Amino acid sequence: MRDVALILHVAAGVLAIVLGPFAIVTTLRRKRLNWVGEVYHWAVALVCLSALVMVPYDWAGLWVFWPISLASYLFVYLGQRSAESPGGLWYRGVLRGYGGGWIALWTAILVVSVADHPWTWAVPIVLGTALIEWLCFRPAKAWSSV
Repeated sequence: MRDVALILHVAAGVLAIVLGPFAIVTTLRRKRLNWVGEVYHWAVALVCLSALVMVPYDWAGLWVFWPISLASYLFVYLGQRSAESPGGLWYRGVLRGYGGGWIALWTAILVVSVADHPWTWAVPIVLGTALIEWLCFRPAKAWSSV
């Protein structure tokens, strides 16, 4: 079961990493939910679900990924809900939701792949959050030219 979950986890993770920026841009340009955002949502959902399946196999070393998986999915869910009902500052919900999920994916990749150090957690979170917040304060009209 663990091996199947790991294969699904990696495959869905690669798909989510690739589709994340496209989901953000196409959703903001079309001003509504689209197939790229939908596939991104389900890829992240599969990443998080497969992580929840794998955590009990090494609870002492991986327990921290249980709440992180839930929070990561909630980010993307927020982005999808914002895309489903555009109005007002909806684009900020899309940026923060889809972008926050994408940051969580990169953070997980670094934490698993690079030596254990606090910077592996901090760098993607700080840089990604700064970029997202900078983009959030662009006028909504600017996204039609992206």
